[in-house]
Amino acid sequence: MNFRGVFLVALWVGVFSGCLLLPRGFEDQEQRSREMAERYLQPWLKQPPLPLEGEADLETLVEYAWRTNGAVRAALLEWVAAVARVRDQAGYPNTNLHLSLEAMLGSGSFGGGELTAAVSNDPMTNLALPFKVMGAARVALEEARRAEAAFHAQRLALREQVAQSFFAWVSATRRAELARQRVQWLQRAEENTRAALAVGARSQPEWLEVVNALIEARNESINVSSAAEILRQQLNALLGRPAVAELRPPATLRSSPEWPGRARELRAQLESFTPQLAALRAEVAARGEALALARLQFFPDINPMAAFTGSVSQAVGAGVVLPLTWRKLQAQMAVAKALLAASQALLQQAEHDLQAELAATLVVLDSLERQRQLWSGQLLPNWNLSCASLRRAYEAGREPFAAWARAEAMRLEAEAVLTELTARREQQLVRLAVLLARDDEWQRVAKGEMRDVVR
Repeated sequence: MNFRGVFLVALWVGVFSGCLLLPRGFEDQEQRSREMAERYLQPWLKQPPLPLEGEADLETLVEYAWRTNGAVRAALLEWVAAVARVRDQAGYPNTNLHLSLEAMLGSGSFGGGELTAAVSNDPMTNLALPFKVMGAARVALEEARRAEAAFHAQRLALREQVAQSFFAWVSATRRAELARQRVQWLQRAEENTRAALAVGARSQPEWLEVVNALIEARNESINVSSAAEILRQQLNALLGRPAVAELRPPATLRSSPEWPGRARELRAQLESFTPQLAALRAEVAARGEALALARLQFFPDINPMAAFTGSVSQAVGAGVVLPLTWRKLQAQMAVAKALLAASQALLQQAEHDLQAELAATLVVLDSLERQRQLWSGQLLPNWNLSCASLRRAYEAGREPFAAWARAEAMRLEAEAVLTELTARREQQLVRLAVLLARDDEWQRVAKGEMRDVVR
């Protein structure tokens, strides 16, 4: 083997081995996936999350769930894999180096002049033209963008699931306590009425009415307590914790301020950029790039080669691979066009569905706010006045204790209704925030590279 042959092989390996034809925007995509992996995956792998202590707080539970929930971690790992797949598709050359060595034996002697060395790409895989590799890398990058949007959509979906369970659990816990207080009042009313019945001051129907109310209150207390326990276990499951793990509800259910903005403004925000729409738009972009890549397959591939026999002869050349499978390539283009149209149809339908869901959420919010104002501003204050009046009448001897106790039980029931309405309102506010993608991490992405998907 002479010097020029050695140089040729070294040039081939040095120039074409390990080259990456990465598309624009890949570095930002890779950086974001790395940051998210360090935030959500590394702490979990190094050390399990600390136990939840004290009263449960929604934001604390959501942040905890993002680090422990299997669905979120799976979505993040899908994104990490999609980013790594871009490097895989962008690697050039796309084929291995093929070295061959032949010896001429017909002369009866054997020496360096009879050895023929050849270098080329793997004959089983054509050396793709660089723009074909770049096209495949662009497809992979759009898939990574889709995976990123899907990850954030999963994060927001988990926020909503945790919030729904959290507010339902806090409401059920509070209503269970109010139900126990109702049982106590009705228990005292039953004892008072039974004593009055024994001396002929009350009739049996009056006593039975109180007894039935007491039985219903006890049954309601058991039902609501069971529901609260079920919700606590479901919330623990969302947090990636054992169902029986301890979790303390907050003492009160706080009501958030009214959601700012009018319906028209909220619809405009929905149309701007949400993870669900971003994922579908990235899918449309990926399938558009796949269609462009399918068109590129009509270009022939060129396979270079070099051979030398000692110092006797040297040769370089190239083999041109002509695409003769026209029917196959045309079918691939037809498939790519159909898949692109399907993604576009799904995107259009998703936009309509989100608009309808936003409108429905606003209607539900208006209804819940009206009912909450009715109970907090009129009905519950009226029951408070009634209880105060009957208490004074009982202390003055004008009304029996049972009348005051029944009024207190009704007041507690009104508080339970108001608690339920407040919890449902909070759930709908979180639903609205998720629909509008009110999330700092996602907003940072939406204002940057992900807007390229729309273009």
